[in-house]
Amino acid sequence: MTVPETTNTSPVSIPVHIPTLPPIRSTTSSRSTSSSTSTTLSTVSHLSDRPIAEVTFRHGRVEDAPYLTDLQFSNYRYHYKELMGDSFLDRLVPADMTKFHASRLTPPVDQREMGYVVAEQKDPKTGELGVIGMSQVIVPYWDRAHSHRFYEGWSQDDFDCEIDTLYVKLGVQGGGLGRKLVFGAMQEGYDRLNMRGAVIIWTMIGNIQGREFYKRIGCEEVGERILEVNGVELECVAYGFRDIGRELGLESK
Repeated sequence: MTVPETTNTSPVSIPVHIPTLPPIRSTTSSRSTSSSTSTTLSTVSHLSDRPIAEVTFRHGRVEDAPYLTDLQFSNYRYHYKELMGDSFLDRLVPADMTKFHASRLTPPVDQREMGYVVAEQKDPKTGELGVIGMSQVIVPYWDRAHSHRFYEGWSQDDFDCEIDTLYVKLGVQGGGLGRKLVFGAMQEGYDRLNMRGAVIIWTMIGNIQGREFYKRIGCEEVGERILEVNGVELECVAYGFRDIGRELGLESK
């Protein structure tokens, strides 16, 4: 059955409320768990100097895949050029990433333990909606990296929610949209995936701007790991929220 999507073109406050779809996992589902810093060249020239208004948040659709790839690759090339190097970026194939996103967005998505949140904004000249941000929530998948080390007071077993991807269009970053996308993804995890534990978000150690962002929205630094992508080992650091329901204001602190 197709669930109609609703939109709201007025500014959205935190927490973000996006259209409700049926839960993917029941409340009896168990959690899915398994047993040298560089600098960034990022500047603030791409940042918005004012809040981002009139944004619509909705569930991702398969036709979004090429736009999500554009968001992802433009961020890679702007923020990560020095961290990853030209040789790494040159090996990235947009068509492959678009196919990857499309496979995750192709119905029936309610059989997968993941969900996309997409932010759209109307173009003032054309009146058409364009994708300006995305986030993705998944059940943590530990096997794609190695050398996990969690800081005192945290363990792998704490986490049943991971914000896997978060990208905002260059030129509108800094206007509060990233925070709304994080909380929108967390809401998806809570509502549809029965996530009730801690939230983890990974970024590269050298991504200073990203790390500052996660601290500003209230995350704690919780651990480290090595992620291998296209034969390149990337040092990553994790940020987290202790309890998804409390952060969303759905459970008492």
